[in-house]
Amino acid sequence: MILSIDLGASSSKWALFSGEEITASGVYAPLSGHLYTAEARQRLGEGLAEMRAAVPARPSSVVAGVTGLQTEYTPLIVDLLSSAFGLAPETLYVTDDLHLAYAAHFPAGGGTLVYAGTGSMAYHRTVAGEVMRAGGHGFLIDDGGGAFWQGRQGLKAVLRAVDEGRRESLLASRLFEVIGSRHWPDIRAYVYGEGRAALARLAPAVHAAALDGDPHAQDIQRRAGQELARLGRAVLDRSGGRDVALCGGSFNPLVAASFHSQFAGREVVFIPTRSPLLGALALAPAG
Repeated sequence: MILSIDLGASSSKWALFSGEEITASGVYAPLSGHLYTAEARQRLGEGLAEMRAAVPARPSSVVAGVTGLQTEYTPLIVDLLSSAFGLAPETLYVTDDLHLAYAAHFPAGGGTLVYAGTGSMAYHRTVAGEVMRAGGHGFLIDDGGGAFWQGRQGLKAVLRAVDEGRRESLLASRLFEVIGSRHWPDIRAYVYGEGRAALARLAPAVHAAALDGDPHAQDIQRRAGQELARLGRAVLDRSGGRDVALCGGSFNPLVAASFHSQFAGREVVFIPTRSPLLGALALAPAG
């Protein structure tokens, strides 16, 4: 049995496969490859042990896609997985989360994956294993179109309207409902107490407001699609391909429609979205 783990900044997911069939799955707290502190490394070890307790059967191999993976920490993650699951290192495969998602959609040398989760990136992997990418520079630099970006754009628009004394919009009402308050000290604590994950959690509320007709929210959805299309075009142009797959929870229908509109008149084949966890079937160690 193969256990596939997708460690993400907003949540972590796992699925246990028997052949190509998922026999069990679950969602866990955010875990990532940002292991710069002893506390972060301890949290990852504890998280993997708790995940092991939730998996109903012992897998024969584990594939872990890790957001923010730094290669110098790969041996540490392998050791933590080995300890948590009682498996030999040769039965474990640790890679970045984009490689896991890419393998779910394409073989090496296939198309371009455009990912929009908390952050955003376009990704292509050649037959030789070379990675062509655009974006993925993190929320302090860019991550245009991802959930953090959408939530930040929404909250920025709302707080500017508050500064200017405008009436509370539908978007504002939806965001304040998620935050649990309309008052700046509470908003500040929500944002700066939890960081990017807190802002990313606002993205569904921006989408809901857009569906209900809020013009600022609709504009954010359009611009998110444009930002993500820019990443996709950059990698398509460099790789010379034409197959594109969209992946990630920030690709809601409005963002996806905006994305697709940016390729009108261009010969592009859109591949159906699949769960990144399926990538483990292609990446699991043989044996």
